[in-house]
This record gives sequence, structure tokens and C-alpha cells, in this order.
Amino acid sequence: MQSYRYDNKLFPMTGKEEKRGQTMADVRDEEILSAAEEIFGDRIKRRPLGGGESSVENALALVSPINSQEVELLSEVAGRFSVQLVGLGAQTASAPTMQSRSILVRFDLMGDMRFPGSDEPWVEVEPGATLLGLENNLEARGAGLAVYPTSAPRATVGGWLAMDGLGVGSFEYGWLSENVLSADVVLAGGERREVRGEELLQFGQTGETTGIVVSATLRTRRADTDVPFGGAFDDPEDLVRTIVSIQEAGVPLWHLAFLDPTMARARNLGEDYLLFGAYPRERAAAVEKALQGAFESHRGRVLPAAETYHVWGERFFPVAPSRPAPTSTERMLVTLAETKQALISARDRSANVAIQGTVARTGEVLLLTFDAQEEGWAS
Repeated sequence: MQSYRYDNKLFPMTGKEEKRGQTMADVRDEEILSAAEEIFGDRIKRRPLGGGESSVENALALVSPINSQEVELLSEVAGRFSVQLVGLGAQTASAPTMQSRSILVRFDLMGDMRFPGSDEPWVEVEPGATLLGLENNLEARGAGLAVYPTSAPRATVGGWLAMDGLGVGSFEYGWLSENVLSADVVLAGGERREVRGEELLQFGQTGETTGIVVSATLRTRRADTDVPFGGAFDDPEDLVRTIVSIQEAGVPLWHLAFLDPTMARARNLGEDYLLFGAYPRERAAAVEKALQGAFESHRGRVLPAAETYHVWGERFFPVAPSRPAPTSTERMLVTLAETKQALISARDRSANVAIQGTVARTGEVLLLTFDAQEEGWAS
């Protein structure tokens, strides 16, 4: 009787496999899937996946763990059979790259949140929790995340951990990774350990990983006194000069962002370049005069309160829970010195380019570019 060796074990070939057109790889995959089914039961979907998973249809299976123990068991099985695990976020980013012998892991059933006492500036969450859901729970406690993404209505904690990035709050608090106090990670093979600091950047939830985050402790802040502000500009040079003035003066804002006219139009916010953000009310004395001076020095128009709150309320656009996430055509990290030219080049390239920018405290600017016509925003 023929046999094959796998994982230092001999498995008999009965001949039935060949009659059914199976290869040794098929038999090994069946071993993997059987082991996974023992863990997940009816929470495993075998290939072909379909049902909206077309971009990853070549994977062996899709599983949905309910706790970290199941992730540990799955990682042990995957390590034994040398199978890649690929975490899926909420599809607000590009599709993950994977091998054909991969198991997809979706974390919809792992969304628990643990809130400490009112004086503790942190929250512990599982990877499937949505950022907006987390923000809503924190808001009821007078708190908020130090940084959260503009894709918060759909993005999950795990997905944004994988992307890192700049978001709402980055002018004061920097990158997301700087605000993850710690994370529990399941390594390939099933070992679980806590990681902190720069080591966190090695791990993620989307794409090929050396480990999977099963919970994270995120920095929070008091958020019940935030005051939004906004200003309008006719051209990108005045917009960027204002941002430079604010940054160089060290104005203590929490958030600073901008929209080009195409993106402003898509949000029903007019036809101008818009600069907006927020700061805690207790900093008003240090902020308001500096903002007014920066706007006036560079021909900016301070928005009335009603318009300001309208702009602030649209900070999550173009992502919403009720519609598919749009696809960014370009994601660029530039310096303030490069921002003006990036905006001009985009405007000259196409009238349908829509851009939103997020400014970090260090002067870095994250530009997200969209095709307004393709997304149905063009008038």
C-alpha cells in the first residue's frame, strides 16, 4: 500500500483518493479542515467561499472564533500543517495577500469591551469590536479614544491595528500604534503572550502575520468638553500656510484635518478648501486667539458655529455602516512642505479627484485620495 509522509507521520494511501481525483495535497487539506471543524463546528465555511468573499475565494476555509482559546487552538493546528492564517478586518482597506492554502479568520464574534474605573485612561477590547461602537460606549462615560480612524463606522479594532495610521486625534496623540498600551498576541503554533511598544508593529489582523492580536489595551482621554472649529480657503497655498502656522506655534489642538473642494462638495459642505478640527474647552484661551490669527493671516474665513458643527459631523465620510466602504485610489504620507504640491497635482490631474488629509503633531500628513465619479459623488 502506498503512503505519504507529512508532519513526520506516515499516512496510508488507500487508492480511493486517486479514484476521486484527489492528490496528496487534497488529503492533507482534508486533515487540516477536519481538525478545524473539531474546533469551530458550524462556524467554519469551506471553499468555495463566495458570499462576498470573492477576493479571497482561493482560501481553504473561513472560520469565526468566539474567544482567544479557539484562536490558540487554530494557531496550533495551522502551525502543525504549515498553513497560513489570514485575519480579515471590516474590508475598509485593500484585500489581504495570501497563499492558496490559507485559513481566513473573521472576528465578528470577538467584540467584547472591558471598561475600567472612571479615572483609568484605557479600555481593553477584542479585535472584532468596531471603533464607532467603542467610541459610543466611551462617550456614555464622558471619555473617548485618544485616536480613532475616520473609517470608524465600519473599521474594527483588529483591522486598524494592522493598518496603523493617522486618524481623528493624531494632531495631539500621533499614530495609533503610539496609543496601544499593550496587546495579547497568539503566535504561530499557539503560544500566547503580551507585547508592548514597537514590538506591536510586527503583528496585525489583516494579511500575512507572525501572530494574531486577540485583545488590545487602548489609550483613552476625557472627551466630553471637545469644541470643534473650522475655516474655509480659496486655494491650497493659504490652507497649507495656515496649517504650518498652527503647527509651528504649537497650538494645543486635539485634531486637525482638511478637505479639498471635491471632497467638500461630496459631503455637501460647499466649494472651498476646508480646515477643521477640535480641542478641549479648557484650552480655549490658548487656542481661539491663535486660530483666529492664523486664519486671518492667510485669507481664511472662520466658519459660523452651525457650519462648523456640520463639518465636524461629517468627519467620518465617506465611510458609513449602511454602505460599502469606498476604495482609496492612493494613500500617501507626505510632509507639510509637500502637501501644497500634492493638492495642486491632484487637482490638475483630474476634476474628479477627492482628497482628505489628516495632520500629525510631527508635521506628517496622511492624504487619502478617492475617485469622486467612480464613487458616485460627482455632480
